[in-house]
Amino acid sequence: MESFGDITTYAWRRLPLILLFCGGYLVYRLMAATKLTDAFVHWALRRCKGSAPLLLLYVIGTAAVLSSFIPNTIAVLTLLPVLKRLDRDFADRGASGMTTVLMCAAIYGAAIGGMGSMIGSPANAVLFAALDLFNVPGRERLNFFNWFLWSVPLVALFVLAAWGVAAGLGLPRSARGVRVVAAAPDGPSGADARQRYGGRLFWTYMGFWVLEAVAGQVAPGFGRVAPWVSLAFTVLYLYLLFIRPAPALPRASGPLLRVRDLVSGVPRRGLAFIILLGGLFAMVHWLRLDERAVALAEPLLRGDLSPHVLFLATILAVIFLTEVLSNTAVVAAFFTIAYAAAKAHGLPPLHLMLGVSLASTCAFMTPIATTTNALAFGEMRGASLRVMLLLGLVLNLAGAAILTGWLAWVLPLIY
Repeated sequence: MESFGDITTYAWRRLPLILLFCGGYLVYRLMAATKLTDAFVHWALRRCKGSAPLLLLYVIGTAAVLSSFIPNTIAVLTLLPVLKRLDRDFADRGASGMTTVLMCAAIYGAAIGGMGSMIGSPANAVLFAALDLFNVPGRERLNFFNWFLWSVPLVALFVLAAWGVAAGLGLPRSARGVRVVAAAPDGPSGADARQRYGGRLFWTYMGFWVLEAVAGQVAPGFGRVAPWVSLAFTVLYLYLLFIRPAPALPRASGPLLRVRDLVSGVPRRGLAFIILLGGLFAMVHWLRLDERAVALAEPLLRGDLSPHVLFLATILAVIFLTEVLSNTAVVAAFFTIAYAAAKAHGLPPLHLMLGVSLASTCAFMTPIATTTNALAFGEMRGASLRVMLLLGLVLNLAGAAILTGWLAWVLPLIY
């Protein structure tokens, strides 16, 4: 058993990573308090001019951008009021059946955005713990900056794939020639002073962690002082958020955030469906069905498999298990399996373990896959489960093919 000193030494060495993930929550609260997310949603949707196919593209893209930096559920919650109004507008113009495809577009974008940054998905936090636990070679090269080098084009490719499925297969014929108003009538026409200040703080956060990652790569001795530098920045950032007065408005003054803002505005809509989902996952875990399901998938990765087949089998197993089981339980178990399978096949474990983390975000198919799916399905009344399953199945298979190619040809160029 490791001593307390070993644990504290490890925690200090990994302090920049810990502060990065904790700061991600502060960024989410910053965007929620200043309504930057709402402003971004209305700005993005205004650009599509009300065209139904373009509207789906902007919904997917907007959800992907937001969920790269804020929780997926919050990104979908931000979109839901606009989606409901758009659904009513389409129905008033004789275009029926838009409920499901609008809901799916938001779900797809939110799930895809989880790949967009290191803080985009809780599975990434589990990934780094697993990489350290197994002492995986190359893990030190994973940082906030170079993650974007491969994640941004990957997200763009997934957005296009999701748009092809939603607009090509899910869009009702009656909606193809219909145009609606794509922004709320009372949507913001421009950013106010507090929003601009919040935007500057957002880019300050992004800029620091990019520079910290670059410094870690180009300055050999930076790793020794990185915890101190990251801690100093976090203290300064807390001061800018919670103490320094932000630009005052008629209905808002003082610092940008208050302590109560850390827990205020917790989503309450659709909680009944989410509570039911939590109870289902608890029962599955209590019956150890999740462990049995993962154990059944493990033999698929044995034997003499080519790298492409191993990547594809792992990704498909993770994707479809996360459609019915807790993502956290699946990735926690599969990191061990992926590490052993990669070693047995003479492949770098880093690539396959990254694939497990990325695949766990591809929950496109069922309403019980994630709390985000459950919330959206519960809120968008009239959504068709059959259509959601069929569209999600197609996107799951397309996503597995995309990730397989990415693991085989793109990630080895960077790591």
